[in-house]
Amino acid sequence: MIQKILATAALALLPLSATLAQSTTAQNLPRADVSTEAMVALCQSRTDLEAQTFCYGFGEGVYQTYELNLDPKVPKTVCLPAAGVARDVVLAEFIQWALANPQYNKDKAAATVIRYLPIKFPCKG
Repeated sequence: MIQKILATAALALLPLSATLAQSTTAQNLPRADVSTEAMVALCQSRTDLEAQTFCYGFGEGVYQTYELNLDPKVPKTVCLPAAGVARDVVLAEFIQWALANPQYNKDKAAATVIRYLPIKFPCKG
């Protein structure tokens, strides 16, 4: 299931990745299989608008892919609050969590986001 989510997220983000590949910041990222470590390094730059935009879009893409690939027979593991969440807060908290969990540094960034979301936004009941 996670492989299907990662594949769909990668496909969904190809146009954004192609656009960012032309920027100086995005050249710091590997071309394929972006690691958690590389993603966190890029996303930590709060003053780089292109980096922040990429990071917000990447996270949103991973989440939407999760939603699109839900198996109706399996309980949801990620439940966002009805009032919504601020993307800059979620990104900052993800970065803190990723830095505190360096064992995931070499994992694909999308896999780490999928690992993080149920911790931050567990479903109640």
